[in-house]
Amino acid sequence: MVIEKNSLKMERVIQGLMRLNTLDEKKLYELIKYDIEHGVHFFDISDIYGRSAAETKLGNVLKEHPELRSEMIIQSKCGIIKEDNDVNYYDLSYKHIVDSCYASLKRLNIDYIDYYLLHRPDIFMNAHEVAQAISELKISGKVKHFGVSNFPHEMVKYLYDQTNIPIEINQLQLGLGHLDLVREVLNCNMNNNEGCEHTGELFFYMKRYNISLQCWSPFQIDFFEGSIFTDERYKKTNEVLDRLANKYHASKCAIATAFLLNLGDNIQVITGSTDPKHVQETIDGKEIILTKPEWYELYRSTGNMLP
Repeated sequence: MVIEKNSLKMERVIQGLMRLNTLDEKKLYELIKYDIEHGVHFFDISDIYGRSAAETKLGNVLKEHPELRSEMIIQSKCGIIKEDNDVNYYDLSYKHIVDSCYASLKRLNIDYIDYYLLHRPDIFMNAHEVAQAISELKISGKVKHFGVSNFPHEMVKYLYDQTNIPIEINQLQLGLGHLDLVREVLNCNMNNNEGCEHTGELFFYMKRYNISLQCWSPFQIDFFEGSIFTDERYKKTNEVLDRLANKYHASKCAIATAFLLNLGDNIQVITGSTDPKHVQETIDGKEIILTKPEWYELYRSTGNMLP
């Protein structure tokens, strides 16, 4: 089977590979096979995960099992630099983008990357440098598609307006434990914290231009403060999740996934789990369509205001 590489709408669930340090290469191969056999073909990685060790491990598996490549959409990212002296910074210069891409290709043992994302916003980013780098990588066949990660509205617009490179993806944190993207929409013109603008109306900007919103850490509370399924602060949310899970004969994870996917066909959910059981729970969420009252009840259960 050779999959279509330019259609994101069918790829609702993505296998995140940030935690590859928990797997040996045999287990990683088994996870990839499980994903593919259950309809997950999109794999997300970055040059910074494990300080490039994650890409190297995936590359070793692909070298050993080259038949997997035709069934995989591989997405990697660049731009975050962590030095040994704990000095961290971002670099989206022309040179860094190009050099990082070639380094990732070598580690991954592949000829091209399907989707290449700029991982974090560099305040010194120049749109024309980015366009030059991505154009060269696309023309040479090293990158098929382009996107960004954790980019604010104006930065996406800056790239979109100043270059002719289509931005197909913005990877952002979104989930029941981190709802800034939708909370500011639902509290428009309210004089409260919920109504404060955090993303510059990014949610509907992405809908307008059909930019895929990839939800990372969809089951985490804010920036890795814990799981929505176990944290006492989300007791009410879990009560609603339990009730809906019983109604739809699914897991709480599947319901939390459906909560996101029901927002539109430009939404993708990245599962960071390397346990096939939990991956399957995320996959199950694709089939669940919540009612509007159920969706809003889940939203309110997190403590967010609905005027």
